[in-house]
Amino acid sequence: MIIKSMSRKSRSFSQLYHYMKNGSSRNSEYDFFTQNIYARKDKDIVAEFSANAQKVRSRKNGNYLFHEIISITKSSQLTLEQEKQRLFDIVQRYAQKRCEHNLVTGYLHDEKSNNVHFHLMISSNEIDSSKNQRLTKFEFDKVKKETEKYVIETYPELEQDILLNATHEQKKQKQSNKAGEVQRKGGRLEKKEKITQTLRDIFSQSQSMNDVFTSLAQQNIEMYNRGNTIGFITNFDNKKYRLKTLGLEEAFTQIESLSSQSKHKQKDEKSAPLSKQKDDKSQANNDEVERRKAEMETQPSNKKDNGNKQNNNDFER
Repeated sequence: MIIKSMSRKSRSFSQLYHYMKNGSSRNSEYDFFTQNIYARKDKDIVAEFSANAQKVRSRKNGNYLFHEIISITKSSQLTLEQEKQRLFDIVQRYAQKRCEHNLVTGYLHDEKSNNVHFHLMISSNEIDSSKNQRLTKFEFDKVKKETEKYVIETYPELEQDILLNATHEQKKQKQSNKAGEVQRKGGRLEKKEKITQTLRDIFSQSQSMNDVFTSLAQQNIEMYNRGNTIGFITNFDNKKYRLKTLGLEEAFTQIESLSSQSKHKQKDEKSAPLSKQKDDKSQANNDEVERRKAEMETQPSNKKDNGNKQNNNDFER
């Protein structure tokens, strides 16, 4: 199951509504959905959205609506009508969790051979509210994960893959299985799989970051750093791949650790001769001090002897 959300900063209610409606077959009771909407005619539904949007205080780059899509892959066990019935229930539950007090309408599209999906138009503000609904990324991700969990547990016959709630190992296994399937069909690895394998080879063969940069240049790849995000750009097609998305964070961290150890070693080796020079200089200073001390000790003694000798001579006279 896939859930996708796109915000709009213009009041394009009519355009989106008719796009959703025109793409729907509208041949079952499960093809049309509404929440908190009283109108049933097209122009009246659009008018409700427009009137509700006018109550929001205008601000620069503010959102007026959301276009969201909920898609499920077609099952080998169910008829299209059964799939529509289950998807309608999923959409209803999702809308209640995502935006219980917002205006929502949408249509089901079934033209694809491998999936059925619902297009939804959601108001940015709750009913009669002067402020847009504030939904953080964490809260939105939570709603999506809860929806997926509900689908997996309630409708196992839909045969949906676990995507949002998948563990790291499950994601890696899925990527591996996908690559194997492409190879078995006689095709080439997808671009993402190819760049992943290329970077994995570079990391395993490198002993320092200098080695990594050299190998990346040979493969026509550049590394970029944006905040805490590290990624790679393939110069031949300008595609970007995040290190975390590729699942190579651990391998990259090991290279950074090796590079750090190498720098410390070089620093120690450079500082060792300097330390030896300091020790030699210190020893030379100590020797000079001892020499001068010895001279100072002998000078008063000689002076005293000379005085005694003079006194003895006077006595003899």
